[in-house]
Parts: sequence; C-alpha cells; structure tokens
Amino acid sequence: MNPEANLVQLSNCLPMWQADNADNFLIGWLHYRPADPWFVQVYVSGGVVTLDVPRDVLLKGLDELAACEDLKVQPSGEPMWTLFTLRWNPDEPLTFRVPTANLRSYLAETAKLVPYGGEETRIDWDSEITELFEEAQEGDIP
Repeated sequence: MNPEANLVQLSNCLPMWQADNADNFLIGWLHYRPADPWFVQVYVSGGVVTLDVPRDVLLKGLDELAACEDLKVQPSGEPMWTLFTLRWNPDEPLTFRVPTANLRSYLAETAKLVPYGGEETRIDWDSEITELFEEAQEGDIP
C-alpha cells in the first residue's frame, strides 16, 4: 500500500463549547484522508476522545439528527450552532456546541477532494483484498 495514502489531506480546527457550561471550552480537530473517504477523524483536545465519524453523519447532522456509535450530531435550534453529543461514556454523554459555518465549510472542502457518492472510486480494492488475504495468512484475522 502507498504510505502516502494514509496521510491526512485536510485538517481544520473546530472550537467546541460545552452546551450546558459555556466556560468549558475545548479545541477539536477534524482530519480527512481521501484514502479513507467515508470517514472524518474527530479529535478532541486533551485526549478526551478520538473518533472516526462517517462523513455523511456529519453532513446529515447539520440539518437533522444523525448518529454513529459514539457521536450524535444535530442542529441546536440556533442556526449558528450544531450540537455534538459524545457518547463514549453512556452514563455521562457530553454535548458541545460547534459553529455550524465551520463544519459546513469543512465538509464542502472534503467534497472537493472526494465528491459525495464518489468515495468508492478512491479505494484500491485489489490492494485492500490482497492485504486482507496476507493478514489472514499471517494469522492476524481470526
């Protein structure tokens, strides 16, 4: 596999304010790699959490409730904010407000790299299948 294929191609800072405590502010980062076109890595500073979030969940969450395993994204009711609810601890999910314009702009930039619906064309399926067979032969896959 091409080692450069795993490099982040697009990163952006995402300010995050805790929804019920505006004094609690964190910096989030969004990282996108065209080699893994379906996902955006969401990193919350301070080692709070790193998640691989489907890009379509982030896009859908701008306009309506969307969720994946560890993140729920939805409009806040105020056009300038989108809510991120981090669910890595089911007993204590944290909800943050993030600027909708920042998220929308970032997703538009990812679409310039890999248009929505074109993700599948970015995958080298022959290479992926070969890698799976090699891992299976080495015993890495049960």
